[in-house]
Amino acid sequence: MPPGGGPGDQEGPQLLQTNPESGTTNFEGRSFEFHFNEFIERRNIRSAITVEPNFGVGYEIAWRRKSLTITFDEKLPDSTTILIKLSSEISDTHNNSLGKPITLAVSTGDEIDRGSLTGRIRQAKDGKAAEGRDVLLYRQPADLSKRANYYAQTDTSGTFEFSYLAVGRYKVILADDRNRNMIWDQGSENAFPFYREFIQLEKGGRDTLDVLYTSETDTLAPTLQGVGLFSENRMRLRFSENMTFSSDAQVVVSDSVGEDFTVAYPLYVSPNEGFVIFAHSTDPFSEEDEYTLNVSGITDEAGNAVSTRDFSFPGSSQPDTTQQRIISVNGEEGLLQDDPFEVTFAAPITNSDISDSTVVIEGDVDFTDWPTLETERNIFTINPQGEWIEDVEYQFLVWNPKSQRRTLFEPQIWDSTEYGEIELTLENTDTTAAHIVNIFQGSGVLAKSDALYNSGIIENLPPLTYTLVIFRDENSNGQWDKGTVIPYRKPEPYYVQRNLNVREGFTSGVRISFE
Repeated sequence: MPPGGGPGDQEGPQLLQTNPESGTTNFEGRSFEFHFNEFIERRNIRSAITVEPNFGVGYEIAWRRKSLTITFDEKLPDSTTILIKLSSEISDTHNNSLGKPITLAVSTGDEIDRGSLTGRIRQAKDGKAAEGRDVLLYRQPADLSKRANYYAQTDTSGTFEFSYLAVGRYKVILADDRNRNMIWDQGSENAFPFYREFIQLEKGGRDTLDVLYTSETDTLAPTLQGVGLFSENRMRLRFSENMTFSSDAQVVVSDSVGEDFTVAYPLYVSPNEGFVIFAHSTDPFSEEDEYTLNVSGITDEAGNAVSTRDFSFPGSSQPDTTQQRIISVNGEEGLLQDDPFEVTFAAPITNSDISDSTVVIEGDVDFTDWPTLETERNIFTINPQGEWIEDVEYQFLVWNPKSQRRTLFEPQIWDSTEYGEIELTLENTDTTAAHIVNIFQGSGVLAKSDALYNSGIIENLPPLTYTLVIFRDENSNGQWDKGTVIPYRKPEPYYVQRNLNVREGFTSGVRISFE
Protein backbone atom coordinates (compact mmCIF):
# COMPACT_ATOMS: atom_id res chain seq x y z
CA MET A 1 0.00 0.00 0.00
CA PRO A 2 1.58 3.36 -0.99
CA PRO A 3 2.35 5.86 1.77
CA GLY A 4 0.00 8.76 2.42
CA GLY A 5 0.57 11.93 0.49
CA GLY A 6 0.89 14.19 3.51
CA PRO A 7 -0.43 17.74 3.60
CA GLY A 8 -1.22 19.42 0.29
CA ASP A 9 0.70 22.29 -1.24
CA GLN A 10 -0.08 25.42 0.74
CA GLU A 11 2.81 27.62 -0.40
CA GLY A 12 2.26 30.29 -3.00
CA PRO A 13 4.44 30.48 -6.13
CA GLN A 14 7.77 32.28 -6.00
CA LEU A 15 9.47 34.32 -8.71
CA LEU A 16 12.94 32.93 -9.40
CA GLN A 17 14.16 35.48 -11.93
CA THR A 18 13.15 37.81 -14.73
CA ASN A 19 14.67 38.57 -18.09
CA PRO A 20 15.56 41.41 -18.32
CA GLU A 21 16.33 42.07 -14.66
CA SER A 22 14.49 44.84 -12.88
CA GLY A 23 16.51 48.05 -13.09
CA THR A 24 17.81 47.41 -16.62
CA THR A 25 18.46 50.58 -18.64
CA ASN A 26 18.79 51.14 -22.41
CA PHE A 27 16.49 48.17 -22.96
CA GLU A 28 15.86 47.56 -26.68
CA GLY A 29 13.79 44.37 -26.66
CA ARG A 30 10.05 43.74 -26.72
CA SER A 31 9.79 40.59 -24.55
CA PHE A 32 9.75 40.11 -20.78
CA GLU A 33 10.15 36.71 -19.10
CA PHE A 34 9.03 35.68 -15.62
CA HIS A 35 10.36 32.35 -14.29
CA PHE A 36 8.52 30.76 -11.36
CA ASN A 37 9.33 27.81 -9.11
CA GLU A 38 6.09 25.98 -9.97
CA PHE A 39 3.29 25.83 -12.49
CA ILE A 40 0.98 28.85 -12.57
CA GLU A 41 -2.79 28.84 -13.01
CA ARG A 42 -3.12 30.28 -16.52
CA ARG A 43 -6.78 31.20 -16.52
CA ASN A 44 -7.47 34.93 -16.15
CA ILE A 45 -3.74 35.70 -16.18
CA ARG A 46 -4.24 38.65 -18.51
CA SER A 47 -6.40 40.45 -15.95
CA ALA A 48 -3.53 40.15 -13.44
CA ILE A 49 -1.03 41.95 -15.71
CA THR A 50 -0.68 45.73 -15.73
CA VAL A 51 1.62 47.74 -18.00
CA GLU A 52 2.53 51.28 -16.93
CA PRO A 53 2.55 53.92 -18.15
CA ASN A 54 -0.16 53.27 -20.69
CA PHE A 55 1.45 53.78 -24.11
CA GLY A 56 -1.20 52.09 -26.24
CA VAL A 57 0.75 49.05 -27.45
CA GLY A 58 -0.78 45.57 -27.27
CA TYR A 59 1.02 42.43 -26.19
CA GLU A 60 0.83 38.65 -26.43
CA ILE A 61 1.20 36.09 -23.63
CA ALA A 62 3.05 32.78 -24.02
CA TRP A 63 3.81 29.95 -21.58
CA ARG A 64 6.68 27.48 -21.48
CA ARG A 65 6.26 25.18 -18.51
CA LYS A 66 6.79 27.40 -15.43
CA SER A 67 7.72 30.54 -17.37
CA LEU A 68 5.55 33.41 -18.57
CA THR A 69 6.59 35.56 -21.54
CA ILE A 70 4.98 38.90 -22.42
CA THR A 71 5.83 40.17 -25.91
CA PHE A 72 4.75 43.61 -27.12
CA ASP A 73 3.42 44.02 -30.65
CA GLU A 74 5.53 47.09 -31.41
CA LYS A 75 8.76 48.76 -30.36
CA LEU A 76 8.61 50.29 -26.89
CA PRO A 77 8.68 54.10 -26.54
CA ASP A 78 12.07 55.76 -26.24
CA SER A 79 13.49 57.14 -22.97
CA THR A 80 10.65 55.72 -20.89
CA THR A 81 10.60 53.82 -17.61
CA ILE A 82 8.26 50.88 -18.18
CA LEU A 83 6.64 48.83 -15.42
CA ILE A 84 5.29 45.30 -15.85
CA LYS A 85 3.17 44.46 -12.80
CA LEU A 86 1.81 41.05 -11.80
CA SER A 87 -0.89 41.29 -9.14
CA SER A 88 -0.98 39.17 -5.99
CA GLU A 89 -4.06 37.42 -7.40
CA ILE A 90 -1.79 35.18 -9.50
CA SER A 91 -1.82 31.65 -8.05
CA ASP A 92 -0.37 28.22 -8.60
CA THR A 93 -2.43 25.26 -9.80
CA HIS A 94 -3.39 24.52 -6.17
CA ASN A 95 -4.95 27.99 -5.80
CA ASN A 96 -2.18 29.35 -3.55
CA SER A 97 -1.77 33.04 -4.32
CA LEU A 98 1.42 34.94 -5.00
CA GLY A 99 1.21 36.78 -1.69
CA LYS A 100 2.52 40.14 -2.85
CA PRO A 101 2.58 41.78 -6.28
CA ILE A 102 5.63 41.76 -8.57
CA THR A 103 6.94 44.87 -10.34
CA LEU A 104 9.54 44.64 -13.10
CA ALA A 105 10.96 48.08 -13.96
CA VAL A 106 13.15 48.75 -17.00
CA SER A 107 14.04 51.85 -18.99
CA THR A 108 14.46 52.35 -22.71
CA GLY A 109 16.63 55.33 -21.83
CA ASP A 110 19.79 55.93 -19.83
CA GLU A 111 18.17 55.89 -16.38
CA ILE A 112 15.23 54.61 -14.35
CA ASP A 113 12.80 57.26 -13.16
CA ARG A 114 12.70 57.33 -9.34
CA GLY A 115 9.81 59.63 -8.50
CA SER A 116 7.09 58.34 -6.16
CA LEU A 117 3.70 59.32 -4.79
CA THR A 118 2.08 57.73 -1.74
CA GLY A 119 -1.21 58.19 0.07
CA ARG A 120 -3.60 56.57 2.47
CA ILE A 121 -7.35 55.99 2.27
CA ARG A 122 -9.57 55.39 5.27
CA GLN A 123 -13.24 54.59 5.74
CA ALA A 124 -15.25 57.66 6.64
CA LYS A 125 -17.59 55.83 9.01
CA ASP A 126 -14.96 54.56 11.44
CA GLY A 127 -11.49 55.58 10.26
CA LYS A 128 -10.40 52.02 9.51
CA ALA A 129 -8.13 51.30 6.57
CA ALA A 130 -9.92 51.11 3.22
CA GLU A 131 -8.36 48.03 1.64
CA GLY A 132 -8.63 47.18 -2.05
CA ARG A 133 -9.59 50.65 -3.30
CA ASP A 134 -8.60 51.63 -6.85
CA VAL A 135 -6.44 54.72 -7.43
CA LEU A 136 -5.77 56.10 -10.92
CA LEU A 137 -2.88 58.44 -11.78
CA TYR A 138 -2.78 60.59 -14.91
CA ARG A 139 0.23 62.47 -16.23
CA GLN A 140 -0.81 65.90 -17.44
CA PRO A 141 -2.15 66.91 -19.82
CA ALA A 142 -4.63 64.05 -19.67
CA ASP A 143 -8.13 63.11 -20.73
CA LEU A 144 -9.93 61.54 -17.76
CA SER A 145 -12.19 59.61 -20.11
CA LYS A 146 -9.15 57.70 -21.41
CA ARG A 147 -7.04 55.00 -19.82
CA ALA A 148 -4.99 56.20 -16.84
CA ASN A 149 -1.21 56.13 -17.05
CA TYR A 150 -0.77 54.35 -13.71
CA TYR A 151 -2.88 52.20 -11.40
CA ALA A 152 -2.52 51.33 -7.72
CA GLN A 153 -4.64 49.55 -5.14
CA THR A 154 -4.65 50.12 -1.41
CA ASP A 155 -3.16 47.42 0.79
CA THR A 156 -4.41 46.16 4.16
CA SER A 157 -3.29 49.42 5.82
CA GLY A 158 -5.15 51.52 3.24
CA THR A 159 -1.85 52.69 1.72
CA PHE A 160 -1.12 53.01 -1.99
CA GLU A 161 2.09 53.93 -3.80
CA PHE A 162 3.10 54.91 -7.30
CA SER A 163 6.79 54.31 -8.00
CA TYR A 164 9.24 54.94 -10.85
CA LEU A 165 7.54 58.19 -11.86
CA ALA A 166 9.11 60.69 -14.24
CA VAL A 167 9.35 64.43 -13.73
CA GLY A 168 5.97 65.98 -14.45
CA ARG A 169 2.58 67.17 -13.31
CA TYR A 170 0.08 64.52 -12.22
CA LYS A 171 -3.57 64.18 -11.26
CA VAL A 172 -4.76 61.39 -8.97
CA ILE A 173 -8.33 60.19 -8.32
CA LEU A 174 -10.00 57.47 -6.30
CA ALA A 175 -12.16 55.49 -8.73
CA ASP A 176 -14.44 52.50 -8.59
CA ASP A 177 -12.59 50.70 -11.40
CA ARG A 178 -14.82 47.62 -11.35
CA ASN A 179 -13.42 45.94 -14.45
CA ARG A 180 -9.78 46.87 -13.73
CA ASN A 181 -9.26 48.45 -17.14
CA MET A 182 -7.72 51.65 -15.68
CA ILE A 183 -10.53 53.68 -17.27
CA TRP A 184 -12.94 55.73 -15.19
CA ASP A 185 -16.35 55.06 -16.74
CA GLN A 186 -17.99 58.34 -15.81
CA GLY A 187 -21.46 57.02 -16.54
CA SER A 188 -21.38 54.04 -14.20
CA GLU A 189 -18.35 54.27 -11.89
CA ASN A 190 -17.90 56.62 -8.94
CA ALA A 191 -14.76 58.70 -8.56
CA PHE A 192 -13.59 61.15 -5.91
CA PRO A 193 -10.87 63.79 -5.78
CA PHE A 194 -7.99 64.20 -3.37
CA TYR A 195 -7.28 67.42 -1.49
CA ARG A 196 -4.85 68.58 -4.19
CA GLU A 197 -5.93 68.81 -7.79
CA PHE A 198 -2.41 68.45 -9.20
CA ILE A 199 0.93 67.13 -7.92
CA GLN A 200 4.21 68.38 -9.36
CA LEU A 201 7.07 65.88 -9.13
CA GLU A 202 10.68 66.86 -9.66
CA LYS A 203 13.39 64.40 -10.71
CA GLY A 204 13.48 61.59 -8.14
CA GLY A 205 10.97 63.52 -6.05
CA ARG A 206 8.76 61.95 -3.41
CA ASP A 207 5.38 63.29 -2.32
CA THR A 208 2.72 62.18 0.15
CA LEU A 209 -0.95 63.05 -0.09
CA ASP A 210 -3.16 63.89 2.87
CA VAL A 211 -5.34 61.05 4.17
CA LEU A 212 -8.48 60.71 2.07
CA TYR A 213 -11.63 59.51 3.78
CA THR A 214 -14.17 57.70 1.68
CA SER A 215 -17.47 55.94 2.09
CA GLU A 216 -18.84 53.08 0.08
CA THR A 217 -21.29 54.68 -2.30
CA ASP A 218 -24.26 52.33 -2.48
CA THR A 219 -26.97 53.67 -4.76
CA LEU A 220 -28.40 50.30 -5.77
CA ALA A 221 -31.93 49.77 -4.49
CA PRO A 222 -32.41 46.49 -2.59
CA THR A 223 -35.02 44.13 -3.95
CA LEU A 224 -37.64 41.99 -2.30
CA GLN A 225 -36.76 38.39 -3.14
CA GLY A 226 -39.39 36.44 -1.29
CA VAL A 227 -42.45 36.61 0.95
CA GLY A 228 -43.17 33.65 3.18
CA LEU A 229 -46.38 33.40 5.18
CA PHE A 230 -45.89 31.54 8.43
CA SER A 231 -49.58 32.07 9.16
CA GLU A 232 -52.50 34.11 7.91
CA ASN A 233 -50.92 37.15 9.58
CA ARG A 234 -47.19 36.55 9.97
CA MET A 235 -44.92 37.51 7.06
CA ARG A 236 -41.26 36.74 6.42
CA LEU A 237 -39.79 39.28 3.99
CA ARG A 238 -36.49 38.25 2.39
CA PHE A 239 -34.41 40.95 0.70
CA SER A 240 -31.29 41.06 -1.45
CA GLU A 241 -29.15 42.60 1.31
CA ASN A 242 -29.17 43.53 4.99
CA MET A 243 -32.03 45.83 5.88
CA THR A 244 -33.29 48.22 8.54
CA PHE A 245 -36.59 49.98 9.18
CA SER A 246 -37.86 53.16 10.81
CA SER A 247 -40.43 53.38 13.59
CA ASP A 248 -43.14 54.42 11.12
CA ALA A 249 -42.37 51.75 8.51
CA GLN A 250 -45.28 49.89 6.99
CA VAL A 251 -46.19 47.44 4.26
CA VAL A 252 -49.33 48.28 2.29
CA VAL A 253 -50.82 45.09 0.84
CA SER A 254 -53.13 45.10 -2.20
CA ASP A 255 -55.35 42.28 -3.39
CA SER A 256 -55.46 40.73 -6.86
CA VAL A 257 -57.62 43.54 -8.29
CA GLY A 258 -55.29 46.25 -6.98
CA GLU A 259 -57.42 47.41 -4.07
CA ASP A 260 -55.79 48.17 -0.72
CA PHE A 261 -56.35 45.08 1.42
CA THR A 262 -54.44 45.58 4.65
CA VAL A 263 -51.40 47.16 6.28
CA ALA A 264 -48.58 45.18 7.85
CA TYR A 265 -45.86 46.53 10.12
CA PRO A 266 -42.32 45.23 10.66
CA LEU A 267 -41.64 43.40 13.91
CA TYR A 268 -37.87 42.92 13.85
CA VAL A 269 -34.85 42.16 11.69
CA SER A 270 -33.73 38.56 12.09
CA PRO A 271 -30.70 38.50 14.45
CA ASN A 272 -29.07 35.75 12.37
CA GLU A 273 -30.10 36.91 8.88
CA GLY A 274 -29.91 40.67 8.49
CA PHE A 275 -31.66 40.45 5.13
CA VAL A 276 -34.86 39.01 6.68
CA ILE A 277 -37.60 41.11 8.30
CA PHE A 278 -40.57 39.59 10.07
CA ALA A 279 -43.83 41.54 9.81
CA HIS A 280 -47.43 41.24 11.01
CA SER A 281 -50.53 42.10 8.98
CA THR A 282 -53.50 43.68 10.72
CA ASP A 283 -55.92 41.55 8.68
CA PRO A 284 -55.62 37.83 7.86
CA PHE A 285 -54.70 36.74 4.36
CA SER A 286 -56.87 34.42 2.30
CA GLU A 287 -55.29 31.37 0.70
CA GLU A 288 -57.58 31.89 -2.28
CA ASP A 289 -56.14 35.27 -3.27
CA GLU A 290 -52.92 36.70 -4.70
CA TYR A 291 -51.37 39.82 -3.20
CA THR A 292 -48.89 42.57 -4.02
CA LEU A 293 -47.28 45.00 -1.63
CA ASN A 294 -45.74 48.44 -1.39
CA VAL A 295 -43.14 49.19 1.27
CA SER A 296 -42.27 52.45 3.02
CA GLY A 297 -39.72 53.13 5.75
CA ILE A 298 -37.71 49.97 4.99
CA THR A 299 -34.25 50.57 3.51
CA ASP A 300 -30.85 48.96 3.17
CA GLU A 301 -28.04 50.09 5.46
CA ALA A 302 -27.07 52.83 2.98
CA GLY A 303 -30.60 54.30 3.08
CA ASN A 304 -31.76 53.07 -0.33
CA ALA A 305 -35.49 52.36 -0.49
CA VAL A 306 -36.56 48.85 -1.39
CA SER A 307 -38.02 47.93 -4.77
CA THR A 308 -41.08 45.64 -4.72
CA ARG A 309 -42.14 46.19 -8.32
CA ASP A 310 -44.07 43.32 -9.93
CA PHE A 311 -43.70 41.12 -6.85
CA SER A 312 -46.73 39.05 -5.88
CA PHE A 313 -47.37 36.24 -3.41
CA PRO A 314 -50.21 33.85 -2.53
CA GLY A 315 -52.21 34.08 0.68
CA SER A 316 -52.46 31.56 3.50
CA SER A 317 -55.08 30.39 5.95
CA GLN A 318 -52.66 28.68 8.32
CA PRO A 319 -53.20 29.74 11.95
CA ASP A 320 -50.40 31.61 13.69
CA THR A 321 -48.31 29.19 15.74
CA THR A 322 -45.40 31.56 16.40
CA GLN A 323 -43.83 30.91 19.79
CA GLN A 324 -43.89 34.23 21.62
CA ARG A 325 -40.40 34.90 22.96
CA ILE A 326 -37.84 37.60 23.65
CA ILE A 327 -35.77 38.55 20.59
CA SER A 328 -33.56 41.38 21.85
CA VAL A 329 -33.18 44.27 24.30
CA ASN A 330 -31.60 47.70 24.03
CA GLY A 331 -28.90 49.31 26.14
CA GLU A 332 -25.95 47.12 25.21
CA GLU A 333 -23.59 49.88 26.34
CA GLY A 334 -25.76 51.15 29.15
CA LEU A 335 -28.68 53.52 29.57
CA LEU A 336 -28.70 57.21 30.35
CA GLN A 337 -30.85 58.38 33.25
CA ASP A 338 -33.87 59.13 31.08
CA ASP A 339 -33.52 56.23 28.63
CA PRO A 340 -36.26 53.57 28.52
CA PHE A 341 -35.49 49.86 28.65
CA GLU A 342 -37.03 48.15 25.61
CA VAL A 343 -37.68 44.46 25.04
CA THR A 344 -38.49 43.25 21.52
CA PHE A 345 -40.71 40.18 21.27
CA ALA A 346 -41.24 37.81 18.35
CA ALA A 347 -44.94 38.61 17.87
CA PRO A 348 -47.43 41.33 18.80
CA ILE A 349 -48.15 41.43 22.51
CA THR A 350 -51.87 40.69 22.74
CA ASN A 351 -52.46 40.11 26.44
CA SER A 352 -51.32 41.52 29.76
CA ASP A 353 -49.28 38.51 30.89
CA ILE A 354 -45.96 40.21 30.20
CA SER A 355 -46.76 43.51 31.91
CA ASP A 356 -48.60 41.79 34.78
CA SER A 357 -45.59 39.55 35.45
CA THR A 358 -42.88 42.20 35.20
CA VAL A 359 -40.92 43.05 38.33
CA VAL A 360 -38.72 46.14 38.61
CA ILE A 361 -36.15 45.94 41.39
CA GLU A 362 -34.98 49.41 42.43
CA GLY A 363 -32.13 48.92 44.83
CA ASP A 364 -33.60 46.69 47.55
CA VAL A 365 -37.24 47.38 46.68
CA ASP A 366 -39.30 45.11 44.41
CA PHE A 367 -42.08 46.71 42.37
CA THR A 368 -44.73 44.42 40.90
CA ASP A 369 -46.82 47.39 39.81
CA TRP A 370 -44.30 49.68 38.12
CA PRO A 371 -46.48 52.52 36.80
CA THR A 372 -44.66 53.44 33.57
CA LEU A 373 -44.85 50.21 31.57
CA GLU A 374 -45.87 50.49 27.92
CA THR A 375 -46.74 48.00 25.20
CA GLU A 376 -46.80 48.87 21.50
CA ARG A 377 -47.11 46.09 18.95
CA ASN A 378 -44.23 43.73 19.81
CA ILE A 379 -42.21 46.19 21.93
CA PHE A 380 -42.46 46.13 25.72
CA THR A 381 -41.01 49.23 27.39
CA ILE A 382 -40.03 49.93 30.98
CA ASN A 383 -39.79 53.70 31.37
CA PRO A 384 -38.13 55.50 34.27
CA GLN A 385 -40.36 57.57 36.52
CA GLY A 386 -38.82 60.77 35.25
CA GLU A 387 -35.25 59.55 35.63
CA TRP A 388 -33.57 56.47 37.04
CA ILE A 389 -32.37 57.29 40.56
CA GLU A 390 -28.64 57.92 40.85
CA ASP A 391 -26.48 55.47 42.82
CA VAL A 392 -29.26 52.88 42.68
CA GLU A 393 -28.95 49.61 40.79
CA TYR A 394 -31.88 48.40 38.73
CA GLN A 395 -32.92 44.89 37.77
CA PHE A 396 -35.76 43.97 35.45
CA LEU A 397 -37.56 40.63 35.55
CA VAL A 398 -39.49 40.25 32.30
CA TRP A 399 -41.80 37.34 31.52
CA ASN A 400 -40.59 35.14 28.67
CA PRO A 401 -43.49 33.03 27.35
CA LYS A 402 -41.13 30.54 25.69
CA SER A 403 -39.46 29.49 28.95
CA GLN A 404 -42.55 30.21 31.07
CA ARG A 405 -40.41 32.11 33.53
CA ARG A 406 -39.05 35.58 34.05
CA THR A 407 -35.76 36.59 32.41
CA LEU A 408 -33.43 38.77 34.47
CA PHE A 409 -31.88 41.87 32.90
CA GLU A 410 -29.33 44.04 34.72
CA PRO A 411 -28.52 46.97 32.43
CA GLN A 412 -25.83 49.46 33.28
CA ILE A 413 -27.53 52.77 34.09
CA TRP A 414 -25.06 55.62 34.06
CA ASP A 415 -25.25 58.22 36.82
CA SER A 416 -24.51 61.84 35.97
CA THR A 417 -21.55 61.69 38.37
CA GLU A 418 -20.01 59.04 36.13
CA TYR A 419 -20.13 61.14 32.99
CA GLY A 420 -17.01 62.47 31.34
CA GLU A 421 -16.54 64.95 28.52
CA ILE A 422 -14.43 65.67 25.45
CA GLU A 423 -12.84 69.07 24.88
CA LEU A 424 -12.16 69.69 21.19
CA THR A 425 -9.70 72.31 19.97
CA LEU A 426 -9.29 73.07 16.26
CA GLU A 427 -5.82 74.33 15.42
CA ASN A 428 -4.83 76.58 12.51
CA THR A 429 -8.47 77.21 11.71
CA ASP A 430 -9.05 80.45 9.84
CA THR A 431 -12.66 79.99 8.84
CA THR A 432 -16.14 81.02 9.85
CA ALA A 433 -17.57 77.65 8.82
CA ALA A 434 -19.03 75.37 11.45
CA HIS A 435 -17.54 71.97 12.19
CA ILE A 436 -20.00 69.12 12.64
CA VAL A 437 -19.01 66.68 15.39
CA ASN A 438 -20.48 63.19 15.73
CA ILE A 439 -19.59 60.88 18.62
CA PHE A 440 -20.34 57.18 18.12
CA GLN A 441 -20.38 54.42 20.70
CA GLY A 442 -18.49 51.22 20.00
CA SER A 443 -21.66 49.59 18.68
CA GLY A 444 -21.99 52.33 16.06
CA VAL A 445 -24.85 54.08 17.84
CA LEU A 446 -24.71 57.87 17.60
CA ALA A 447 -24.18 59.17 21.13
CA LYS A 448 -23.81 62.92 20.52
CA SER A 449 -23.93 65.36 17.64
CA ASP A 450 -22.96 69.01 17.85
CA ALA A 451 -21.53 71.94 15.90
CA LEU A 452 -18.52 74.01 16.92
CA TYR A 453 -16.20 76.62 15.46
CA ASN A 454 -12.77 76.90 17.06
CA SER A 455 -13.33 74.86 20.21
CA GLY A 456 -16.06 73.25 22.25
CA ILE A 457 -16.92 70.68 24.90
CA ILE A 458 -19.04 67.57 24.34
CA GLU A 459 -20.62 66.86 27.73
CA ASN A 460 -22.55 64.10 29.50
CA LEU A 461 -20.77 61.11 27.98
CA PRO A 462 -20.75 57.78 29.83
CA PRO A 463 -17.22 56.42 30.45
CA LEU A 464 -16.93 54.35 27.27
CA THR A 465 -14.75 54.12 24.19
CA TYR A 466 -15.96 56.26 21.29
CA THR A 467 -15.23 57.08 17.68
CA LEU A 468 -14.99 60.81 16.94
CA VAL A 469 -15.97 62.02 13.47
CA ILE A 470 -15.64 65.70 12.58
CA PHE A 471 -15.85 67.62 9.30
CA ARG A 472 -15.86 71.24 8.24
CA ASP A 473 -19.26 72.20 6.82
CA GLU A 474 -17.96 74.74 4.31
CA ASN A 475 -21.24 75.13 2.41
CA SER A 476 -23.49 74.98 5.51
CA ASN A 477 -25.65 72.14 4.21
CA GLY A 478 -25.23 70.00 7.32
CA GLN A 479 -23.58 67.07 5.57
CA TRP A 480 -20.08 66.07 4.52
CA ASP A 481 -19.40 66.71 0.84
CA LYS A 482 -16.84 64.42 -0.78
CA GLY A 483 -16.00 66.84 -3.59
CA THR A 484 -16.15 66.26 -7.33
CA VAL A 485 -13.57 65.30 -9.94
CA ILE A 486 -15.22 67.21 -12.81
CA PRO A 487 -15.28 70.11 -12.17
CA TYR A 488 -12.66 69.83 -9.50
CA ARG A 489 -13.96 70.59 -6.04
CA LYS A 490 -11.93 69.26 -3.15
CA PRO A 491 -13.56 67.32 -0.31
CA GLU A 492 -14.55 69.14 2.84
CA PRO A 493 -11.91 68.60 5.55
CA TYR A 494 -12.66 65.43 7.51
CA TYR A 495 -11.13 63.60 10.45
CA VAL A 496 -11.78 60.41 12.40
CA GLN A 497 -10.27 59.40 15.73
CA ARG A 498 -10.95 55.88 16.91
CA ASN A 499 -10.67 54.40 20.40
CA LEU A 500 -11.24 57.69 22.17
CA ASN A 501 -11.58 56.82 25.84
CA VAL A 502 -13.78 58.94 28.08
CA ARG A 503 -12.97 58.54 31.77
CA GLU A 504 -15.39 58.98 34.61
CA GLY A 505 -15.38 62.58 35.84
CA PHE A 506 -12.56 63.64 33.51
CA THR A 507 -12.20 65.83 30.44
CA SER A 508 -10.44 64.20 27.47
CA GLY A 509 -8.65 66.77 25.34
CA VAL A 510 -8.43 66.36 21.57
CA ARG A 511 -6.56 68.77 19.31
CA ILE A 512 -7.27 68.60 15.58
CA SER A 513 -5.55 70.29 12.67
CA PHE A 514 -6.89 70.02 9.13
CA GLU A 515 -3.89 71.85 7.68
